[in-house]
Amino acid sequence: MKPEQLEQLLEADDNYIRWTDKETGRPIQRPKPLPERLHKRVGVLLSRIETPDFLHSAIRGRSYISNASQHDANQPTVKIDIRKFYPSTRAQAVFHFFRDRMLCDGDVAGILARLLTVDGHLATGSSASPILSYFAYEDMFAEIEALAVSRGIAMTCYVDDMVFTGPHATRRLIYDVIRIVRRYRLWGHKTKVFKPGQPKVITGIAVTRLGSRLPNKRQKVINDELLSLDGLANDKDRLRVMRRLMGRLYEAAQIDPLWLPKADALAAQKRSLERRVLKN
Repeated sequence: MKPEQLEQLLEADDNYIRWTDKETGRPIQRPKPLPERLHKRVGVLLSRIETPDFLHSAIRGRSYISNASQHDANQPTVKIDIRKFYPSTRAQAVFHFFRDRMLCDGDVAGILARLLTVDGHLATGSSASPILSYFAYEDMFAEIEALAVSRGIAMTCYVDDMVFTGPHATRRLIYDVIRIVRRYRLWGHKTKVFKPGQPKVITGIAVTRLGSRLPNKRQKVINDELLSLDGLANDKDRLRVMRRLMGRLYEAAQIDPLWLPKADALAAQKRSLERRVLKN
């Protein structure tokens, strides 16, 4: 990024597009095109730093699918999230990461913290926030991992979604993790306990004794959209729904291959419909 562009960002009153998500009610702050270039570049560079095996977010080759696959359906599992993680990740924590871990000069660390946060915290719509949120609280996550290892428990983390599986994955573990989180001025919530053999939904995937499956809620969304196609007389409307539905089906097939035939069948229908639309 050129010096004059950096100066432009520093002088801007607001580098973000803001709105409220209709489904969740969460305030969203997405960087505008110029600052987003900086956020993307920082995110790419930070993702090249070696991270622990338990982290599955913002890391090449890992995803919410690999995160869920680390957990055994036959073992007890507990889950805990960090409440409002991005809004709770303060600019001060980002500053200390760049200054103390990356050894940036104080002025440079201050500029980066200022440009990569909004209203004093990480932006909820920034591509840099997933990896920055981890590094800002790297010591906390390392402490939680050490606790899990000491009890013979497998741990994974996807942004703020921490999951623990093993014989000692109990409510006591949840309480001990919450105590660690609180020392970093964060709050744990949305705790869940799964018994051995009980289907467990982990980062949007149902982990069962028969393997990974699509949760019922996601299956219903797909089936409802498939049924809605029959009621659409307009070809352009059908194509719009088909394109969205194909994405859902192929994503479902990555989790459970049994969805692949439906995805391929819909893709064939879409190609046929596209040819018909072009002829008209």
